[in-house]
Amino acid sequence: MTNPDISMAQLADLFDSVQAGMSSIEKMQREWALLTATGTAARGLVTVSINAEGTVIETRFAGEIDELSYSEIADAVTEAAQAAMTEMRQKTAALMAPVQEPDARIGSLSELAPGAPDIVGLVPAAPQVSIAAPGSPERLSGEAEVMEFTGTENIDRDPQPSKVTEKRW
Repeated sequence: MTNPDISMAQLADLFDSVQAGMSSIEKMQREWALLTATGTAARGLVTVSINAEGTVIETRFAGEIDELSYSEIADAVTEAAQAAMTEMRQKTAALMAPVQEPDARIGSLSELAPGAPDIVGLVPAAPQVSIAAPGSPERLSGEAEVMEFTGTENIDRDPQPSKVTEKRW
């Protein structure tokens, strides 16, 4: 099935745009893999560095760390790690911004196939991730943000459970 309004030149332009986009994504991924971020806490007595995935790669204590109690050190390490992650999110967003800009040469799916949905518009926003400690009231409440989908159709499911999980299957 072809659309007579789509010329070979448009398809070639689309292919070039996709190739350029893939090259940009590959470059961004290489740069992202090298990112590090550092956070400090407790008046600079605690420093935590992370890699792009958020893995702690270094923790340093200043010589005066003995001024803090164990509890204060633990809180400072958590605070420094969270500060490093905040910095990493900012660095990652800045790195990804050019790749996420829409290419004006690439039309939407509905332009190529009339009636098709805007796929980008169907992707739900990710919920805010909690930084509450394990076992905290926020985590125990079970009231995590619920993702809502719009423009969807509810389908009545068969009330009988699937037999695929039965042992004899």
